[in-house]
Amino acid sequence: MDLILKILKTVPLFETLSEEEDKEIILHITMQFYPAHYSLFKKGDEGNAMYIIKSGTVQLGDIATLNEGEFFGEMAFIDAAPRMSSAETLSDCEIFILKKDDFVSLVHSNPEIARKIQSAYESRKIQNSALGK
Repeated sequence: MDLILKILKTVPLFETLSEEEDKEIILHITMQFYPAHYSLFKKGDEGNAMYIIKSGTVQLGDIATLNEGEFFGEMAFIDAAPRMSSAETLSDCEIFILKKDDFVSLVHSNPEIARKIQSAYESRKIQNSALGK
């Protein structure tokens, strides 16, 4: 739990949440093992989960190579846009997954979490617009 808690604090959408609110999110996270060269999703797929790498390496299209402690897919919780790249494991991986349906249920049942995440999302969108993303 400590590893997930530490990583959640680095996720821009969750960085303003309290430890108790983070623990609410953690209750909805599952861990999955994926073998090397497994396709997690393809460019254009619906964004239906956020991923946090516990161990291993994941390639995000031509964008980045991610390792232990890094995360991806969090913008899918707010944006209805399709995935901007594919994701494939480069090695055997253990990955924590927060499904969008679980996240939506959590937000609907906790307005304070919803408010904080919405505020963080809006700030991130403004930052990305300023950077031309």
